[in-house]
Amino acid sequence: MTSIEGPVRVRFAPSPTGSLHIGGVRTALFNWLCARHYGGQFILRIEDTDEKRFVPGAADDISISLRWVGIDWDEGPDVGGPYGPYVQSERFELGIYRPFVEQLLEAGLAYMSFTTEEELAQMRAAAEAAGIKAFRFRGPERDWPLDRQWEMAASGKPYTVRLKTPLEGETRFRDLIRGGDEIVVQNDQLQDIVLIKSTGMPVYHFAHLVDDHLMKITHVMRGEEWVPSTPYHVLLYDYFGWQRPVFAHLPAILRQDGKGKLSKRKDDVATHRFRERGYLPETMLNYLALQGWSYDGVTEIMSRDELIARFTLDRIQPSPARWNPEKLRDMNGIYIRKRTAEQVAELVLPFMQRAGLIGDPASEAERAYLLRLIPLIHERLEELQEAPELLEFFYRDVTPGETYNPADLIPKKHDAAQTIAMLRAAHEALSRQEEWTPPALEATLRGLCEQLEVKPGPLFGAIRVAVTGRSVAPPLFDTLAGVGRERTLARLAAAIAALERMV
Repeated sequence: MTSIEGPVRVRFAPSPTGSLHIGGVRTALFNWLCARHYGGQFILRIEDTDEKRFVPGAADDISISLRWVGIDWDEGPDVGGPYGPYVQSERFELGIYRPFVEQLLEAGLAYMSFTTEEELAQMRAAAEAAGIKAFRFRGPERDWPLDRQWEMAASGKPYTVRLKTPLEGETRFRDLIRGGDEIVVQNDQLQDIVLIKSTGMPVYHFAHLVDDHLMKITHVMRGEEWVPSTPYHVLLYDYFGWQRPVFAHLPAILRQDGKGKLSKRKDDVATHRFRERGYLPETMLNYLALQGWSYDGVTEIMSRDELIARFTLDRIQPSPARWNPEKLRDMNGIYIRKRTAEQVAELVLPFMQRAGLIGDPASEAERAYLLRLIPLIHERLEELQEAPELLEFFYRDVTPGETYNPADLIPKKHDAAQTIAMLRAAHEALSRQEEWTPPALEATLRGLCEQLEVKPGPLFGAIRVAVTGRSVAPPLFDTLAGVGRERTLARLAAAIAALERMV
């Protein structure tokens, strides 16, 4: 797996710039599975050095989302560890990065750049006017003696610190997911990137690398969008004389149509949204593991322990994964069906409360009634949020003309008068029904079909619409038992009256 000796140490280092994208959870998951499979450590680090994009509360969302899916960490902001703190702004305040900046400056491998944003914009515009497609900045200060740079800084002029990239030669590195082949970049295609902003705050390229070294990270597993930046990171490792980690750039997750990557700006892929819609943690863990990784190309349903046992880096695919909402829904349905009725009732209870169908707190009677109804929807449920809509007619009145169109009561090849006759007969038969259980109700209504000489489909369909307000509902006899005698008879009477007004 790796040429690095010692324990495997990996990290997930998100920026708190908004709700955690589901693709970020996939990155965290692959790192976590790697650590758990190979007996290493998984570290959570918050990289909050981008002050302009920082979103209050986003760091909490990251922790909550990861823990919801089932990802825990051995070291991190809230659990501590030997290499803390694990929040970059806190590390900055402790002055952790400054000695490394000064080391590069002293060695002539970085320089203070006094070029302003306005001047930089002018340079870009001039390059574009000259037909230069790729503007690569290299500041004039890179050739200044360090004393002159310090003198300019002492005068109070703002500056950034930039990496001094080689003008000739090439930079090489290997990517484990891309077969370990060398990726070669010509140095004249690089530019002098910013390492330290004018505020003194380190940028990602610098801070993450220093932190990875100090935290003894052995494998850097991140999205493939970081491949173009890796030559700069390699240069920094080499400039410092540090051993490089193993690089493994994970494949992108494309939209379902394959046109572009999943985006938190364009797609509904914030992790908390899946929790709000009623996806189970084990579903998300399982499905996300398959986004760019496969065990044998066939097996898809795997438990947490099975994923840990089977996960190896060589099975990560370099080609992009493709998001499939329907497959995710199907998988969630499978995991819901693995739960007992009691467990599902507890899971859907908050959704029923938010819909106003059950009180908060729920009474014992409400809980018992919900548990009775769960078997009616257990096989059909794919998102827990669907439960209120599927069960609503058990809790609220069904009124012709409001809840449904009375014309929907009339089966195909039948008219209103025929439907009235069938429903009247059903109302009369059920009003005499003593045992209100699914088997007893089925026996009565099937016997009524024979008595009326009608097929079950038209009669049962009319009863279903009258009692539920919809043409598709859980099994009829279970539904009637759940609705109860009084409400069933009242809804049949209301349906008959509505049809009588039509004739």
